[in-house]
Parts: sequence; C-alpha cells; structure tokens
Amino acid sequence: MAADRASHGTDLAERESAAKGSAPAEAEPAQLTLQAAAQIRGLIIDRVLLPGEKILQVELAERIGVSRSPLREALRTLESEGVVAYEINRGYVVARIGDDDLAQIYRMRELLENELLRTVQRPSAELLARLKELNDKMMVAIDERDVTEVLRYNREFHFAIFDLSPLSQIRKEVARLWQMSDIYSAAWWRRQPEARKRIGAEHRAVISALRKFDLDKLVEICATHRTGGHERSISNGYW
Repeated sequence: MAADRASHGTDLAERESAAKGSAPAEAEPAQLTLQAAAQIRGLIIDRVLLPGEKILQVELAERIGVSRSPLREALRTLESEGVVAYEINRGYVVARIGDDDLAQIYRMRELLENELLRTVQRPSAELLARLKELNDKMMVAIDERDVTEVLRYNREFHFAIFDLSPLSQIRKEVARLWQMSDIYSAAWWRRQPEARKRIGAEHRAVISALRKFDLDKLVEICATHRTGGHERSISNGYW
C-alpha cells in the first residue's frame, strides 16, 4: 500500500500525549494518534524497536493499546519526521540513519538552531528559574540512568530557549531534526557516566549567558554543547 504523508508538530505530539482531562469528541482521534506516536518513539528510544526492524502493526497496536486506525496515522506522522520509513513489500520499518546522514542532521541543526538563538528575546526571571529546575531534574535522571527522562528534560530545557525566538517555522524544523537524532543521542547517554558533570556545567553556562543576554556567548556555548553529543554519537555508533 502507498504511504501517505502527514505533518504534525513533533513537540506537540509529546505534550498532548501526556495531557490529562476531557477533550471534545472530534479531537479524540487526533489525540489517540499523538499518543500512539509518542509511545512508538519511546519504544524506539528504549531499544524495544531497533533500526531496520519491521514494525508488526497488529502486535504493536496490542502493545500500546490502540486500534489499527490511530496506529496507522501515528506511523505516517513518524514517517514524516524520519523516525520510521515505508518500504515496498515490507511495510513500515524503524529508520536506520548512517553516520553521514547523522552528520548532515547535526549540521542542519547547527545552522537552524543558531538562527533561533540569535533571535531570542530576553528571558524572564521565571524562565531562568524554570531552566535551572529542568537542569536539576535532568541531573537526577542521569544519576538514576533513566535515559527517557534525561532526553525529555534535555529537550524541554533547549526548547524553552528556542521558544523565545519568533522564528516559529524554523523551530518546527528543528523539532523534527531533534526527533531523528534523539534515537542516537539515547545510545550515547547510556554509555557516558561522565555526562552529568559536563552537561550540567554546560547547561549552567547557557543559563548564565541568557541571564546576561549575551547572545554571542549563548551561540558559542550551545555549539560546543551540540558538537560534543554529535561527535560521540558518530564515534560510538548507534548501539
């Protein structure tokens, strides 16, 4: 069957998948799709689903507790993000990204994230406090070796900063690139016991640059921060 393309905000998927409370009846199918997409991402990050592995839709639907319809829509969403791929005569598989492709993803992230960082507005005291809180929670997750939570808090930390920029379309593309590279970041986190000290210090430096509103310094620190994760992902391979 032909794979349709669907475009959904990747960060919205994760936020809405965690949302609680009632929703209008017409919003329920979309909500189920977002929840299913977030759950599948989690299975990939946790290495339950591996790169190149065929996705068995009946088994997956049972595992995450959804019907086939929202599952198919979730797979189309993840295909548009580059997290899964559709292969003729095989169906959906977990995307496999080589070192050259990963290097290009990080290069695109560098270019686009720099544009966001150069255009951020001055942060409020509340946001600076929130960034510190997220970094503290991330350090706890590192100590507990909870990679899923490490990635979540790291993502919330950086996107809270990206949200200060008015360049919303660039931010959406950066979110898509993060979804693709997070799978490989998870492998790095699992192997780096020294990450706590280095990442914690770099995040504190980011907060300091924001507090001083020194955007040149902010870009410089984030470049070093990003490159460290990229080089380790490349040199260590996926798993």
